[in-house]
Amino acid sequence: MNKKCVILAGGPLEDCDKVKFQLEKQDYCIACDAGYQLADYFHIVPDLMVGDFDSYRGKIDPRVETYTVPAEKNDTDTMLGLKIGLEKGYRKFLIVGGFGGRLDHTVANLQSLVFLADKGASGEIRSNRNWATAIKEDTLALPRAENSYISVFAGDGVCTGVNLHGMKYPLEEYTLTPQFPLGISNEFLEETARISVRKGTLLVIISRKEGAVDKPAQAGV
Repeated sequence: MNKKCVILAGGPLEDCDKVKFQLEKQDYCIACDAGYQLADYFHIVPDLMVGDFDSYRGKIDPRVETYTVPAEKNDTDTMLGLKIGLEKGYRKFLIVGGFGGRLDHTVANLQSLVFLADKGASGEIRSNRNWATAIKEDTLALPRAENSYISVFAGDGVCTGVNLHGMKYPLEEYTLTPQFPLGISNEFLEETARISVRKGTLLVIISRKEGAVDKPAQAGV
């Protein structure tokens, strides 16, 4: 079954108010603290709300199950939601509201994509202008995103056997390291970009070019 877990994180609404997604009957939605504001905006009644409630203090629909945790904890609210989704058997995740706010939380959310890939799951973060995913020792085919850059970074250390095809700047059996961002600001050359890594985990990011406003940057996993 192609079910997914949708995580509503606490990023600013103006960064994700144009994101398109649809909840299917078999999907599970978790609002993480201030992510409940996104649930209100998108007219969603989440299945679960989790967090330490240091960011959201408004009303909660009585139909929503809540799970409160201490503010002093190891996991971010978003990571807590991802772990709950994994425990419930979900292996496909969509994070909305994961960009655009505090830089430290943005980095943490990108790292959460690496965490999911390491668990054998797939995850993506969507915002109005950016989209991100991670692949571990795998191949990813992405349709051309107009007026967008596509960037590839080493996500968990040295990545070997990196191949980039269908792009302006191709790579063949290359070794990417976290110390040098060679994979930034590439561009689609063909209708499909193909990315693969033999060993390691790659972060893949699509970003809309400045002035491009015709549609959000989102590819899907």
